[in-house]
Amino acid sequence: MKKRVFLSLFMLLSLSMSAQSSKTTETRRDAYGHITGTAETTTDSRGNQQTVYKDKYGHVTGRSFTRTDGSGHSTTTYRDAYGHTTGSSSTRTNGQRTETTYKDGYGHVTGSSTTRTSGRTTTTTYKDRYGHITGTSTRRK
Repeated sequence: MKKRVFLSLFMLLSLSMSAQSSKTTETRRDAYGHITGTAETTTDSRGNQQTVYKDKYGHVTGRSFTRTDGSGHSTTTYRDAYGHTTGSSSTRTNGQRTETTYKDGYGHVTGSSTTRTSGRTTTTTYKDRYGHITGTSTRRK
C-alpha cells in the first residue's frame, strides 16, 4: 500500500514538473549560413529562464539565468563555462517601452538599451556607459 501511494505521488509530481516547464532551441549561424552554436532555453511556470549556450561542437560555452517578478522587471545573470559571473542585465518594461541596463562581472554599468514599439515597428537604441548613442536597430513585423 505504501509503495502504491509513493509511486502515485512520484508519477503525479513528475507529470506536474514536466507540464510546468518548456524548452526551446535556437541555432546560431554566421553570415554564410554555417552553424556557430546553439542556445537552449528552459522556461518554468513563473517565467524564469535558464539558457545553455554551446559552440558548434556541442561544448558548453556559457549559461544565463533570468528571474522575472510580477511588475515587469527581470534580471539576467551571465556565466562562463566554468560558472564565473561575466555580467548581468536588468530590464524594466513600461507599456510600449523596455529599458535594459548592462553590467560587467564586477557590477559596473557598461551600457544600456531602450526599445520602443509603435504599431508594427520596434526600434532599439543602444548607448554606452556614458549615455552616448552607439547604434540603433529597427524591426518591422
